[in-house]
Amino acid sequence: MGEIVRLVLLKLVDENLLFNGEASEKLKTRGTFETRFMSQIESDSDDRKQIYNILTTFELLPSGTDCDIVRMVCESVSTRAAQMCSAGLAGVINRMRESRSQETLKITVGVDGSVYKLHPSFKDRFHATVRQLTPGCDITFIQSEEGSGRGAALISAVACKMACMMGQ
Repeated sequence: MGEIVRLVLLKLVDENLLFNGEASEKLKTRGTFETRFMSQIESDSDDRKQIYNILTTFELLPSGTDCDIVRMVCESVSTRAAQMCSAGLAGVINRMRESRSQETLKITVGVDGSVYKLHPSFKDRFHATVRQLTPGCDITFIQSEEGSGRGAALISAVACKMACMMGQ
């Protein structure tokens, strides 16, 4: 996600909408805008100090407006990412409900990943969008502490099995 933000920022610079139309060499370098910066920027308070500090590490001197624009770019990219992830999961869940011919599907989903765990709003956006796209489904999300996608799947499978056993 960080690379997408970097590319959007460069486009805004090219259109003279950001940083007075001047990008630093560091900002022009592929892979330098890490996803963790997005989390820090979106977590920043209204004083924009964190945003300013991050941008100065890129050898930029941002204005208050520049900081606001960078925050909006980060929010837009992370929202889009959460929605895209949600759409894939929602498709699978809806397919499961349809194939089981159930009016309401109760399901537990195990989730893992650093963006899910560390980004200040990704998790909430992801949950809200999945629920919006899966009417007729009662979804519980469980965050894996395993550190592996397999761990997330295992937690989900065990939780589902336990729920089925309790329901019988």
